[in-house]
Amino acid sequence: MSSRDRDLPHQPTLATHPVPTHPVPTHSVPAHSVPAHSVPTHPAGVGATAHRGTAAGVTNVSSGWLSRRREARAQRRAAAGRRRVVLRVELLGPGWRIVDYHPDDPDFLAIGPGGIFQVTVCDHGRSGVQLAGDVVQVDGHRPPYVALARRDAARISQQMSRVAGRRIPVVPVVAFLGTGRIVYYGRPPEGCVVTSYRDIGRALDAHGNRIAPHTIEKLVTLAARVDSGTIGQYLDAPT
Repeated sequence: MSSRDRDLPHQPTLATHPVPTHPVPTHSVPAHSVPAHSVPTHPAGVGATAHRGTAAGVTNVSSGWLSRRREARAQRRAAAGRRRVVLRVELLGPGWRIVDYHPDDPDFLAIGPGGIFQVTVCDHGRSGVQLAGDVVQVDGHRPPYVALARRDAARISQQMSRVAGRRIPVVPVVAFLGTGRIVYYGRPPEGCVVTSYRDIGRALDAHGNRIAPHTIEKLVTLAARVDSGTIGQYLDAPT
């Protein structure tokens, strides 16, 4: 041993102990008990499907409600428009009678000194109307209003004539209800009166006094016997 080694402080000897080979004991954590009723018993995905089904049901109900509301609004608008047209006819005087086959349909039958008129109402709102013969064009569409007026007038005439035992003519009329401009090209449709609702009174009055008051009442009675299921703007359009 050198003198330098003797001067160093004594270093303790580190004993090496063997690493135990037995496993270290582990303490298990007790599982929390879960109530049986809180565990979902349905297979995976069923709950989500049911939720989607419920949401779809709510959507269907909402869309149905909106559809019914729009339909009711359209019916109220049609009824209000029809009242304006009827008022124009009634302004002709007490000799005129109105026959209403469908409360939810804007069309009606007018009977007065000038004859019998099946009035088909075209509610075009603010849209412009172009009329050329039998063709009516509104916003690029061609609704068959002239054909509808002719069809219903012919059906009413046939049924009234059958009951009366002689021919009773009914004149088809198309009354445009709205503020949009109406432009006429060429001749009006043959055998059909076309007018705005503001001028319908004047158009019917132009037919003169052909029918006596007592005959008008008889015609109203005949018109009431017409099958309402065979006429109306909301039936299928004629081909």
